[in-house]
Amino acid sequence: MDDWLHPLLRFAHYALLLGLFGLLAFRELCLGRLAATGSLPELRGIVFTGAIVAPVISAALILVAIAEMMGQQVAALEWATIEVMVASTNLGWAFAARLALLIAAIGALALPPKPWSRAAAAILLGLAIATLPWSGHAAANEGVLGLLHRLNDALHLLASGLWLGAIGWFAYLVLAAHRQPDRPVTATLLETMHRFAPLGATLVGIVAVTGILNAHLVFGLEMSIAVLGTPYGVLLAIKIALVGAMLLFAARNARLGPRAARESLDGRLTAASLLPQLRSSLLTELSLAALVIGCVALLGLMSPMA
Repeated sequence: MDDWLHPLLRFAHYALLLGLFGLLAFRELCLGRLAATGSLPELRGIVFTGAIVAPVISAALILVAIAEMMGQQVAALEWATIEVMVASTNLGWAFAARLALLIAAIGALALPPKPWSRAAAAILLGLAIATLPWSGHAAANEGVLGLLHRLNDALHLLASGLWLGAIGWFAYLVLAAHRQPDRPVTATLLETMHRFAPLGATLVGIVAVTGILNAHLVFGLEMSIAVLGTPYGVLLAIKIALVGAMLLFAARNARLGPRAARESLDGRLTAASLLPQLRSSLLTELSLAALVIGCVALLGLMSPMA
């Protein structure tokens, strides 16, 4: 179990931060028309609970990371060792900044649920995500190249989080619409999905470009063949294949959404038959996203040339 504790915590950490940021940011950026209909849930309990759990997981993760660096069990760590590692390493500084941002996000979410408080929480969570590249592979480079690597990785994570938030919201709302496909709000939801297509394509483009640049900064694209012969390379190839599968389902959603929207507006019953297809496609895409995050959690602990 000890061998899996670190990657499990990394998975939970990434999934929680990306999910919380995505849900809040996507709501404020793209779901205004649905919010105006009064049909958009706050998900306040889920988001607030996740925000409280996030710093706990972050603290557990830093303890496990320090224990591995020191070659000790977590239970054997002394407070003085933890204090020195947090105060004198990039890993520790990033953790301290992330913890402060996550606590501030909890404060923003504790305020009355208004657009400005949700936006503030999303910004704070986004900044917390931006601290993640200050450790791991992105922290291996120094100077201007190191800063470029960290900023590129942060942009990659933020775009991924927004994409994840879109999938999560649409999956949730399509499930609700499937129960009552004749509600007027269903047409608004389908139209929102249709209007998301350009932003979705932009996010995919950002994820792809930053992902390629990140790979080059980690091991150099000219070394791709050699890296593919390592466990890191195999897992990276699996991650890329999973993202490719997500793109196929996203393309399917982009095709089904406008069709269902047109038929819903025309009052035809076919729209109701398309909702189960959208539901299945979105839930599959969400499952694939979870597998991608799992790959990311493992890749951050592996060497590309080992």
